[in-house]
Amino acid sequence: MLCNSKTLARTPSCSRFMKTSSILTSFRGSGMMTCEPKKLGKDDKIVYIDGDWDMFNAKHIRILTEAKALGDFLIVGVHNDQLVAEKTKSHGNFPIMDLHERVLSVMGCKHVGDVLLDAPWTIGRDVISTLNLDIVVRGTRYIDDGDNEDIQRYKVPQEMKIFRTIDATNPSLTASSCSPVHDIIKRIQENRARFQARFRKKKAKEDAYYENKHSQLESSLRNDES
Repeated sequence: MLCNSKTLARTPSCSRFMKTSSILTSFRGSGMMTCEPKKLGKDDKIVYIDGDWDMFNAKHIRILTEAKALGDFLIVGVHNDQLVAEKTKSHGNFPIMDLHERVLSVMGCKHVGDVLLDAPWTIGRDVISTLNLDIVVRGTRYIDDGDNEDIQRYKVPQEMKIFRTIDATNPSLTASSCSPVHDIIKRIQENRARFQARFRKKKAKEDAYYENKHSQLESSLRNDES
C-alpha cells in the first residue's frame, strides 16, 4: 500500500504500525512479547503532541510541561528526518540531529510518558484510536505557512473537539534559552563569521610581521656582502 508523504512521510511504501517506545521494548528479535506496555488507568487522560524536537532546549521543555498539564499521560510524536527536511527546506539543512538523537532527547524529559517514533504528519482517526488519545495539542511551529498546514493535519482532532493549542512563551526564560533552532543556528553562523574575521585580521598582522622581518634580514645580508 502506498502512503501519502504528507501523512506518513515514507515512499514508496510504509507500515501503519504505530511505533512507541513502550511497544518497541515489548518485543525482542524473536518477536515474542517480553513485557507488558505501561498500563494506564481507565480514567487517565492521554495527551498527544508532535514536532521535530531538534536541538532539544528549554523552550521544548516548556511546551511539554504545558502539554502534560492538560492530562495525565503525555505521548510525544517525533517526525522523521525526511519529513523535517521537506517541511523546513526553505530554512536550510535541517534537522541538525537525526531521528534517534531527537527521540532520546525527548525520552529524557520527565514529563514524557511515551514517544511515537516516525510520527505521521497528519493526525487522523487511526492515530487517535490506536493511541487512545483524549487531547491533541499543537505547540510552536517549525514550518512555513503553518496556518494552511494546520487545516489539513489537525482537521480530524478539531472535528472531534479534542484539539488544543499552547502558547509556550515564558517571560522567565532568557531569550537565548528559549530560542528556536533556526535562531540557534543563526547565532552559530554569526559567531563563526566573527571568528573568521578575527582570524583574518590576526593573520594579516602575522604576515606583515614576517614580511618585515624578511625584508630586514635581506637588507642585513646585502650590507654584509658590500
